[in-house]
Amino acid sequence: MTRRRRAVAHRTVAQRLRMWDRKLEPDTYAVYLTQVKDMARDKFLRYQAVHEYLIKIVKDVVSKHPDETARQHAYMWFAQGLWYCTQRYSDTALQREADSLYIYYLCLGLKDEALREVASRLGVKISPISYIVEKVIGLKVGVLTSEQVYEGTKQALEEVVEPYLRKPDIVMDKVKIDISYDANKNISQMTITDKVTGESTTITFTYDAEGYLVSIDET
Repeated sequence: MTRRRRAVAHRTVAQRLRMWDRKLEPDTYAVYLTQVKDMARDKFLRYQAVHEYLIKIVKDVVSKHPDETARQHAYMWFAQGLWYCTQRYSDTALQREADSLYIYYLCLGLKDEALREVASRLGVKISPISYIVEKVIGLKVGVLTSEQVYEGTKQALEEVVEPYLRKPDIVMDKVKIDISYDANKNISQMTITDKVTGESTTITFTYDAEGYLVSIDET
């Protein structure tokens, strides 16, 4: 037979306030400080040495990125968080915590290179972004299926040409569209020229060695 669980006492806000007030009464708190002050002083001294070390790391790294000077405090928070991780975790757990912390601050707009250098100074190597993305959402960065290439190219063409296709007479009379293909018969470039103004827009499609679409640039 299992033991019955103890009833949980729920304190009200007023009860918590009275408890806090009693703990901080001068006579009571003086006894507490007498017992713990020496231990707290040692911990405080050790952390101040670490804090100074983290400040030096952050300043050295940020000095290489002058445009990040205004965000030095954010890099300091990252360094502190990473240092705490190194004190609590190791191996796989440390890697997971460090990568998660890195992604958080990267999403806040901090520079990838600076974040990785701060981590490196603390003995932590952040995983490649492609590995992190694959682990988190199961997507292999830079690897596209032929169906994805087809759909992506089709969507890009539709977005560019659609405004003109709405009015066929405009296409026939005022717009000229030239499409170029590469050796693999993939669309490499598309130029849309306004016959009236002479202005043109060029869309360039770039593929990798295996024929996967990697970028679409408009000039």
